[in-house]
Amino acid sequence: MIKLKTERFGEIQIEETEIIYFPMGIPGLPFERFVIRECVNPVKWLIAVDDPEAAMLIVSPFKYFPTYGFELSDEIVSVLEAKTEEELEVYVALLKYNDGVAANLKSPFVINKNKKIGVQILLEDERYSFKEPIK
Repeated sequence: MIKLKTERFGEIQIEETEIIYFPMGIPGLPFERFVIRECVNPVKWLIAVDDPEAAMLIVSPFKYFPTYGFELSDEIVSVLEAKTEEELEVYVALLKYNDGVAANLKSPFVINKNKKIGVQILLEDERYSFKEPIK
């Protein structure tokens, strides 16, 4: 059991088995170990284990963008050690945008929920933007 003391969340207790390892890191964050915690359904927190003040709101994009989709490169599938699509979860970061909230559909997080390995990828697809308003 690992105890994290934070100003935002108070004391968080996590099991080693909950830690998601991002071997390629997350751009802008110098950490590789993260944990997901519930916020307000369907929103969750992605929290850095090594600095729990570094946290961001994430959500599955499919609730708000049902046609959202992309293909993973063989390299990313290899990093994720994924054998089936069912092993994978997809999240996007949420951010304040004008008077509302937007999703970063351009840089989703893909997590192998069984192996606890994650990556953040940058999509070349022009249909998606870094700030897609959620209505």
